[in-house]
Amino acid sequence: MKKFLGALVLSAMLAVPLTVVAAGADNTTGSLPPAVDQLLARDMVQQAQQYLKTAGFNPGRTDGIFDAQTSGAVRQYQAANGIPASGLLDEPTRIVMFHGFDSAGED
Repeated sequence: MKKFLGALVLSAMLAVPLTVVAAGADNTTGSLPPAVDQLLARDMVQQAQQYLKTAGFNPGRTDGIFDAQTSGAVRQYQAANGIPASGLLDEPTRIVMFHGFDSAGED
């Protein structure tokens, strides 16, 4: 029984990375955006998507989900505004995008 459970746990451990890779298979960059961007509050991602649309960059649907299309629009926005083009909603991008944003004052 112990051997069976060990084999089951091992197979589950091997299957999870394959599932994650398959989930990102439609991503044009070949890798998922860093978890930091995926874990941003959905409303912040949605606000960024709306801002990008208004500014003339196409992030796709304004659904609060940080996907490859949103990342591409962020990258274009960054290049147009002299921000290092990472494609991420990192702090330098949020400071320019959301005037007055300052994470240093957050406690």
